[in-house]
Order: sequence, then structure tokens, then C-alpha cells
Amino acid sequence: MKSGWERSGELILLEAGRADHMLRPFLKERHVRETLLLGGGLNNTNLKITTDSEEVFVLRLYSQNHEACAIERKIAGLLKGKVPAADVLYTDDTCEKADVPFLLMNFVPGVQLSEIILRKDSRQMKKAAWDAGRHLAQIHSLKFDGPGFFDGDLHIREPVSIGSGEFVAFISKSLKEGYGGKNLGLRLTEKVIRFCERHAVLLEELTVQNCLVHSDFNPLNILVEDHGRIAAVLDWEYAFSGTPLFDIGNMVRYECLGDTILLQPFITGYKEYGGRLPERWLQMAKLVDLIALCGLLDKEACGEVRSADIRRLIQGTMDDWEKFASLQAKMLAVIGDMK
Repeated sequence: MKSGWERSGELILLEAGRADHMLRPFLKERHVRETLLLGGGLNNTNLKITTDSEEVFVLRLYSQNHEACAIERKIAGLLKGKVPAADVLYTDDTCEKADVPFLLMNFVPGVQLSEIILRKDSRQMKKAAWDAGRHLAQIHSLKFDGPGFFDGDLHIREPVSIGSGEFVAFISKSLKEGYGGKNLGLRLTEKVIRFCERHAVLLEELTVQNCLVHSDFNPLNILVEDHGRIAAVLDWEYAFSGTPLFDIGNMVRYECLGDTILLQPFITGYKEYGGRLPERWLQMAKLVDLIALCGLLDKEACGEVRSADIRRLIQGTMDDWEKFASLQAKMLAVIGDMK
């Protein structure tokens, strides 16, 4: 699960004194005693901040997309009281006290869902997966005027909708005009494009394309409490307005069809709390996830580990295509019988 992926953003390490200077307007009489790099996140930097009063915070620094700082701040306000997420306590995007924008959040205790999966704790995995589905349905209940990418005020800065034509055009551009084809390889590139052209018509069945999409909703960004409930959904830097299937595809990206411990409770929680899925939801989600995967490949410095993992995921989508058809119908039938 993104194991060993190379970073695509500069890592920013700060000594306590530097962090103390940056956070002085918020800290007032308190002082930063310690800074510690937190794991996770391949673009921005997350530091655990401990003060002399034993309070703990998370300092998030944005080394690439500076507007992401404002977007995350606004989304934190939108989610408050609706979805478990860290609260933004202080922010500075002037780049006067640091070279990059930053925000300070409360520290949320918990373990990543990815860690629970590695432990193979099936009972807690099922509980957390159901709760993740429940909260994802709540996320998707938040709607915007149309589909597209946000500006710092959560207005649609760049309208983008997905249909069969737009889907094939994006895949072709990423792989043929960008760096994606180089990282994927000529033979697999041609195979992927033919596959997408053959199945793109499915995306004409997309209806809702204006809900809040996390866009990186996966076990790495889901914190779980001891009893299996979701403590927080983290890292909203890529959020946009679009089809909920982007998040579904991301969440099930690494699911093994022969051992779908997460998938059934996740989809059950999603449906029980109002999430709506089209008949061929899994195949459609896998197609939509190809957009994300090809976008991740479209980088000059992609990294060997990242490239190899994405190639494996893309090949797996094509190899398992027919299996998805039977699995999606079976799962929805099980959920229907539970009602």
C-alpha cells in the first residue's frame, strides 16, 4: 500500500526554535519544546509539535501546491461536526515567517487503518471499514454547484466532468503526451489505451458529479481508535468536486479479490448511511481510479518503486475486469438481504 513510494515533494525539517518563531502568534506564552517528523504524506511535510506545556499539535507545511493550504483550511470548517477530521487552529499562507504556507492542527491519536491491515486483525478491520464507509457517505453528501477543482474559497476554479470522451482523452494525454507512457512502457501503454477505449462507455452512466471528493481516501489517511471507530480522515489537499466513485476506487485499490475482508463492510456502511452506487459501481470505480493512477505516473521523476507498483495495479485492473462484474453484483445482493 504505497510501500516504499518515493516522495514527490520536498521534505521540510524544522528545529524547535524555528517552529516556535512561526507559531508565536498562536502559542503566546507557550514554547515549542520538540518537533518530530510524522510518517505518511508524499508531497507535504507533517511535524508533530510538543510544547513546554505538554500540548501536542501537527504542523503541516505545503512545499508544492500553496493553494492547498487554504483549501484544507476551508474544508476543515466544512467538515466540522459532520466528519471526524483534525481541526485547523492556526494558519499562515503569507510565506513571511516560512518559505511555504503552513497550518497547525490538533493532534488526533489513533493508528492508521493500513497498520491494522498489516496486523491482520480481521475483527477491527471490519469495524473500521464499516465506519469508513459510513463517514464516506457523509462526505459525499456535501454538494457543490458543479464538478471541478477548487480555489482557496472552495469555488470551482476549473470545471471538470467525466464522460467516456473525457476519460479516454485524459488517459491518452497522460500516457502519450506526458511522462506516463515512459514510466508504463510502450507495450502496456497501448494495452491500457485500448482497454480504456473499449470500456469507457460505462462512464456515461455516471450521474452525480458534484459531491465532495477526498481524492486520497485510503487506509493510509484513515486514523482508527482502539475500538475500531474512525478517529479522523486526514490529508484533504487533493479534494475536489466530482463523482464519489473516485473515493470508492481509491479505497479498494489494493483489495485482493480472493480475500475481501474490507470491501463488504466498507460498502455496507456506505450504503446504510445514504451512499448511492450504480449497478456496475466496482467496474466504474476501477475505471475512474485509472485516471488517478495514470496521473500519478505522469511525472518526470516518478521513482522506480512507485512506477512498478502502479504498473502492477493497472495490469491487475485489466486482468480482473470480469471478476469485478460478478463481485459487485454479489455484494449488493448481500447488502439487500441484510435489510
